[in-house]
Amino acid sequence: MVITPLELLFALSPLIVLSIPLIFICRRLAQNKGKDVTKYTLLSCIPLVNIYALLYLIGTPNKKSENKADQLLTNLEEKD
Repeated sequence: MVITPLELLFALSPLIVLSIPLIFICRRLAQNKGKDVTKYTLLSCIPLVNIYALLYLIGTPNKKSENKADQLLTNLEEKD
């Protein structure tokens, strides 16, 4: 059985349709969390990899908040 290019396009169209919103979601999460935006935008363009990238970005702590907390801790240690 030979699959024509049109059949292949129809078979992969659900993955393509689901990948488009994930690209924007991963990009936004990467921006908010202080991660490399270009890297996570490119990773989210790859079907199935984009789901793992999204899960990683959801579970990763915010770098901006971490830096603020570290700065507060160092300021408290300096006062003591």
